[in-house]
Amino acid sequence: MNDLRYAFRQLLKNPGLTAVALPSLALGIGANTALFSVVYGVLIHPYPYAKPGEIWVPGLRSAEADQRMRPYQLNQYRELTKLAAFSDVMATGPGNVLLTGEFAPETLTGIRLTGNALNFLGVPPVAGRTIQPSDIRPSGEPEPVVVLSFQLWQRLFGGDLNAIGKTLRLDDQLHTIIGVMPPRFGWWTSDGVWLPLGVDSRDQPGVFPIARLKPGVSPSVAEQQLHALQLQLAKENPSAFPKDRFNTLLTNYLDITVASGEMRTSLRLLFGAVAFLLLIACANVANLQLARGSSRAREMAIRVSVGAGRVRLVRQLLTESVGLSLVGGVLGLLCAVWLTKLIAALMPDFYVPNEARITVNGYVLLFCMIISVLTGILFGLAPALHSSRPDLTDALKDAGRGSGASAHGLRTRALLVVAEVVLSMVLLVSAGLTIRSFIALQQVDLGFQPERVLMVGVPLPPKRYATLEQRNRFAQELVERVKNVPGVQAVTVGNGGMPFGGPQSTFAIDGQSESETRRITLHLVSADYLRTFGIPLLRGRMLTEREIDDLKPVAVINEAAIGLWPAGEDPIGKRIRLDELKRAGGSVLSPTNSSPYVTVVGVVGNTRNAGLRDETRPVALVPYTLLAPPQRVLAFRSHGDPKLLLNPLRAHVREMDKEQPLGRPTPIEEVLGRQTVQPRFIMALFSLFASLGLALAAAGIYGVLSYAVTRRTHEIGVRMALGARRADVLRLILKTGARLVGPGIVIGMLASLGAARILGSQLELYRVPTTDPLSFLGVVIVLGGVAAVACVIPARRAATTDPMKALRYE
Repeated sequence: MNDLRYAFRQLLKNPGLTAVALPSLALGIGANTALFSVVYGVLIHPYPYAKPGEIWVPGLRSAEADQRMRPYQLNQYRELTKLAAFSDVMATGPGNVLLTGEFAPETLTGIRLTGNALNFLGVPPVAGRTIQPSDIRPSGEPEPVVVLSFQLWQRLFGGDLNAIGKTLRLDDQLHTIIGVMPPRFGWWTSDGVWLPLGVDSRDQPGVFPIARLKPGVSPSVAEQQLHALQLQLAKENPSAFPKDRFNTLLTNYLDITVASGEMRTSLRLLFGAVAFLLLIACANVANLQLARGSSRAREMAIRVSVGAGRVRLVRQLLTESVGLSLVGGVLGLLCAVWLTKLIAALMPDFYVPNEARITVNGYVLLFCMIISVLTGILFGLAPALHSSRPDLTDALKDAGRGSGASAHGLRTRALLVVAEVVLSMVLLVSAGLTIRSFIALQQVDLGFQPERVLMVGVPLPPKRYATLEQRNRFAQELVERVKNVPGVQAVTVGNGGMPFGGPQSTFAIDGQSESETRRITLHLVSADYLRTFGIPLLRGRMLTEREIDDLKPVAVINEAAIGLWPAGEDPIGKRIRLDELKRAGGSVLSPTNSSPYVTVVGVVGNTRNAGLRDETRPVALVPYTLLAPPQRVLAFRSHGDPKLLLNPLRAHVREMDKEQPLGRPTPIEEVLGRQTVQPRFIMALFSLFASLGLALAAAGIYGVLSYAVTRRTHEIGVRMALGARRADVLRLILKTGARLVGPGIVIGMLASLGAARILGSQLELYRVPTTDPLSFLGVVIVLGGVAAVACVIPARRAATTDPMKALRYE
């Protein structure tokens, strides 16, 4: 306690050092604490479920696909539940339900769960009860009951507990509300409903099972049993499994969630960045401590001369460093609260589990305390060891100039500055590469014009629109109505190519050998698709309204699809077989006795149809009327703001069907924005941490040179008295700075090459090599410029020194 009290007295006694050191420590510790709070909330403890690390997901891997989580048919799920290795297995059936009745028509996410599911997950409701096995009738049919998400409960009922026992009309059937889940629970939806899954539900084409292992059963044993079962299921139903050989996977649930891929990699890299930032801060404060140790050399010498041992001195000095670091940790915690909010705001929602909560909690506080203590030891150890070995003869001289400023201490300070420059350069190069990658991604040629285009989902209730003719008639009438709305420039309806995605189909070209592995993307579109998206027609013609209404087997392909034909062969007029047109089933309807063959009538320009980073895939545009899923997408281009036309659109839909909802309107520019949100997140944080590191490194350079000028004031006075000009003194100090910054930049270049390779192996740097010369050159210019400013300020002070005052300086 005496050491601690003395340490805090020393902090108060040296307000200048304390005021300079605390901001560096607050930034370094605060950035690390903030990022740990994100890592804890997103990667370590993202779920409220009971023992989520003990949940396993069955899947498979083959040459065709890597399905760590895959759908199984209900009868296959029942076989999974019989495996001896599993203690419990539940299944999830994703889908949507149509809310009507006393509420405005709306499509809700409706997740169907087996009767044991919510007991499996182990999260109690905030009101009522959860779905139980008793909610499945002996006949296998589910009871008409529903559990609400917390958000939906608040939105529909304002949080009224009397909602329990009331009914909701879902898909034209009344369902009794039996429970409400807590705010953090978001199994497959955070604003929808959960319903019981029947034993033989024909409306559920596939379910996603997860399992817990029996005590004492290893994952490898369970995987062997699962593989044997999947081989048997593949024999019984070959179409549900890959045709070639496959391997069975049993993956831990924490390794398969949305945060387990690119976001996990990004957070690990950013953790490395803030660790570098903390090291720069430590080097800064260590430099300050070494300078302060020089002024305390006489004090240390007196302590040694009266019998104080080296261990005792080191302990006292480390206590002072740790005390300083703990105060910096308190300030860093305040900084972390703000940084955590900033990072959470920048994070893309779809890369974070919806149950994750990013807050400064008890574990984060513990981390902050631990890192504060370790930081104090890290930056305090070298100065403590140095100060505990004073030169008694020099230190005890009353007029010993520069006592304590040994050559060893000066070398240590110089090495710390070089290390700061190296670490700062690594951060700056990493930031530069991510900035260049983001800019390249922003400059991608889309092949279409996204401005003033809005998409709206049109989910038709499958039971009310049960035939192909009903679904097509609704879409045709809606397109005609919207086309005549004032302000609408063009409108299209369909699935796929808006602007990404679409059904994948195997295909065969007349006169060529068939291949089961080659696939082409289908865009199911109406006649004004090209005008709506601003896609150029290169050759031939576009599909006509008559062809679409009459379900004619015609198609338009993109430039990339021309390569499917032999070189020099014109595909226009040729036939291609699209197997997906024949394989429609379940809720997707197709014409009776339809043919999978279509005739190519035109070629359109390539568009980025698989994402901004991926190359254009071969595409066939076919009439949307050939396949009729329950949900289609309406897209229209307007002369002005398309959102202003939503009310007329809703009015037309109500006139056609008063209970028909519309999906959330989405501008195409918002869809494109989702493609860049992850690169923007990593770029913004790397740039932030690199900027802080640069500022700290500049402060370190300035501190060392200022100390050098102060220490050499007498020498500078002698030089100027003997005829040295101010330019000579300026050159002398600048050379001293160059000897620090130059080696740091050279070593930093080499270190940055290695760091860039690691960055490139973990992140997809779009069209930017890890040795990008512009990034490295830009960093050298920026770092050199900032270092020059940090050197010039003390150099100018030295050059303006009064020789007479300098000669009297002690």
